[in-house]
Amino acid sequence: MTDDRAGGRRLQPGHWLLIGIVVLIVAAGVAIVVRRGDGSPTVTEPTGTPSTAPSTSATPRPDCSPEITSTWADATTAKYGFVYRSRCDQVVRELRFRVTPVDPDGEEIPAEQEIASGGVLFPTGELAAAGDLQVDPNQKIGSLNVQVINFGAYPPENFSGWARTEVVDLTRSEPGALGMFDVSGTVEAEPSSAPVCVAQFVLVMDADLTVGQTLLKPLFSVGPQPSLDFARTKIYAPQTPRTEQAPSPGMPCNGS
Repeated sequence: MTDDRAGGRRLQPGHWLLIGIVVLIVAAGVAIVVRRGDGSPTVTEPTGTPSTAPSTSATPRPDCSPEITSTWADATTAKYGFVYRSRCDQVVRELRFRVTPVDPDGEEIPAEQEIASGGVLFPTGELAAAGDLQVDPNQKIGSLNVQVINFGAYPPENFSGWARTEVVDLTRSEPGALGMFDVSGTVEAEPSSAPVCVAQFVLVMDADLTVGQTLLKPLFSVGPQPSLDFARTKIYAPQTPRTEQAPSPGMPCNGS
C-alpha cells in the first residue's frame, strides 16, 4: 500500500486523546489482508468457530487484570468504547468487561450495563473495544465505568503459534462533496506465515463516532470534522481464538 493512494496521505504515529471510537465487526471466517515480508498482501482465512466456553486451565493472577486507559460514551449515538493495556508478563485471554454508563452527577445507570468481550492481550500490548449502549437518547452520560470481570492468564510460550498483528500505513482519502472521507490501513502480521484471527477492527481518533464497513481490510467512513489531529489516530485489530481448545505451544489461533 502506498501513502498517496486515492489521494490519501500517511498518518504519523503518536498518542491520542480518546474522544471517539469507531467499531467494525468482521464475521468469523472472513478473509483478512496480511502484508508479508515482501510487502505483497496475502489473504488468509481463519477457520473454525469462535470460542464461547472459557478455558479453566489458566490460573487467575490479579496483577494481570488489564488497565483501562481511556473510555468514551455517547447516548445520542448509543455507542461506547474503551482502550485497555497489558500490565503483566503473561498473555491474557477470555476477557470480559462490565460497561456501565455514569450520569453527569457521578451516579451509575446500572439498568444500562453491557458486557463486552476483549481480544487476546499479549505482554506490553494494548487493545480497544466498542459496542452499543441500550440507553434512552435523552439520558445524559457524564462518563463510563469499565470493570474487568473475567480473564485468564497464560504463559506466552502457549501462544508461540500466534501472529502478532498491527494495523500500519494508515491513510485518509480526500474529502468528498459532503465532507466524508475514508480512513484505512493494512494488517501486518509477524510471523507472516501464521494465520490471523481478527474479530473486529476498532478505530480510535479525535472525532465523533461513525461506522465503516469492509471485508478485506479495515476501512472506515468518517464524517466531516471541524478539527482533527490525524497523528492521534490508531486502528486496533483484536484477535480471538477460533477454537475451544486451550492454547498450547505451536497451536495457531485457528487451531489447525
